[in-house]
Amino acid sequence: MSLEICNLRKSFGDLKVLKGISLILEEGKIYCLMSPSGSGKTTLFRILLGLEQADEGEIKGIQGKRFGAVFQEDRLCEAYSPLDNVMMTADRCVTRKEAQRELCRLLPKESVTRPVYTLSGGMKRRTAICRALLASWDILIMDEPFTGLDDGTRQEVIHYIHEKTAGKLVLLSTHQMEDVEALGAKLITLQESSQ
Repeated sequence: MSLEICNLRKSFGDLKVLKGISLILEEGKIYCLMSPSGSGKTTLFRILLGLEQADEGEIKGIQGKRFGAVFQEDRLCEAYSPLDNVMMTADRCVTRKEAQRELCRLLPKESVTRPVYTLSGGMKRRTAICRALLASWDILIMDEPFTGLDDGTRQEVIHYIHEKTAGKLVLLSTHQMEDVEALGAKLITLQESSQ
């Protein structure tokens, strides 16, 4: 089953952000969107997630699909621990013990039960990624998920994403060609896909 984006257009006043985007995204593949800032990546993601309406165009294959998301902002409940944040949205079959084990793969053990506001930006980012991956979803959208991660941590997170998303459709944005290669992803630029 694929997701087909047909001639999607979106403007904000006189600013044309999406200028007739057409893409076919196949299940089981990872796609990396790499385009300059302001080219419409986040707007495309927001339309797919139902947070914005396109001015024109159609999305086929979206009916009945569950979306997971990592936004540019971490959108965590700061007073709660990473573990509590993950459990708020986790798939029903994920136990608290399993969630803690998964978080410990990405975070120092002692930080998993501390309030999020005490964590570094990179730790918050990893919490947001783990939360999205342990939720129930068919299609995962990640808007610049590696922002604020050092090179070593970035590689660990890429490996984790690759493992946890096997066989599912993932669409993410990045500014690094190395990320595309490490994920074994198909590269998309919005300019190339515009008509």
